[in-house]
Amino acid sequence: MPLHPNQHAYQAGKSVETSLHQLMVRDEKALDQQEIALGDFLDIEGAFNYTSYDSTCAALAGHGVDYTIILWTATLGGFSRSVAMSRGCPRGGVLSPLLWFLVVYELLARLSDGGFLFKRLCG
Repeated sequence: MPLHPNQHAYQAGKSVETSLHQLMVRDEKALDQQEIALGDFLDIEGAFNYTSYDSTCAALAGHGVDYTIILWTATLGGFSRSVAMSRGCPRGGVLSPLLWFLVVYELLARLSDGGFLFKRLCG
């Protein structure tokens, strides 16, 4: 399963609303039990623009994507052409948010394994 259970984008039945609801339920439970609830929200500037090509390829390979899909070559009339980006995900690309998420998947997994509730609200 390539997407982490705390990922709320790109999964059927999950959305920003389900993520916020789950977060509020945990916060209310902590407050009812007189525990401390702390939230931190991040907006990583340039996340799509500065994601390296190598890290994107490594993330795709690490999630079991076939290597021929990661590094595909177009052939027409006997001519072949391969194109590789140096960095970044295409602005406005349908796959760009998912590609970036796969790059940071390990961070999400480590935070979750450490007991942190990490929610990715949107693409």
